[in-house]
Amino acid sequence: MSRLQRDWIRRFALLAAAGALGLAAPLSATAGERVPAAEIEGLFSGVTLDGIYNNGAFFSESYNVDGTIRYHDMDGSDSGQWSVRDGKFCTFYDSQEGACFFVERDGGNCFTFFAPEESGGPNAGPAKDWTSRGWDRRKPSTCKTAPEIHL
Repeated sequence: MSRLQRDWIRRFALLAAAGALGLAAPLSATAGERVPAAEIEGLFSGVTLDGIYNNGAFFSESYNVDGTIRYHDMDGSDSGQWSVRDGKFCTFYDSQEGACFFVERDGGNCFTFFAPEESGGPNAGPAKDWTSRGWDRRKPSTCKTAPEIHL
């Protein structure tokens, strides 16, 4: 066996071992990848996301399997409904305004939400700036910058 063949086999074995141990990142966890509409419901149904808005405010929101939501932030809490409409993740509340958002995945456990571009009409793409970012509280966050509290 040539040295080239031994090196190729060694690399293949290392990749196989990393995959078996769960060390290799899944293809769907590519940073900044738009989450397809068909996957949104499965990702969020029965999950509580902890998150942060682009202004630094924290929130927590539980997406129940029956389509109801429970929202909490520093100003209080609210209930409502969540759904997937026209490829976007939608949250509408009993006591405050709601909206629909494009969802991008940033690593295995970080979801970035973008409002539709305001001037784009019904077929608008995502706005340039993100609205909020959240992660499944049961798992370590993979968001690029972990939120910090400054006292």
